[in-house]
Amino acid sequence: MVFNSPVVVSVANLSADFCQFIACNPERLSSDQVLYLLFCYPFQQLHRFTLCLWTFFCFPLPNSYLSFPSSSLF
Repeated sequence: MVFNSPVVVSVANLSADFCQFIACNPERLSSDQVLYLLFCYPFQQLHRFTLCLWTFFCFPLPNSYLSFPSSSLF
């Protein structure tokens, strides 16, 4: 499917203006800021969450009752 790029850009700008108007935001955010808020920030948080889960389930903390220092064995 082929889209007319100027039409897509104008619809995206109108949509961003309308969403910021509804949110009572007096100043318009730049496209970089909107991209960061919509995509980068949620993926950063998702990355942190998955890293936390991965660390918790795959690399558990050592159990202090089962691991003895080598000097206490003799």
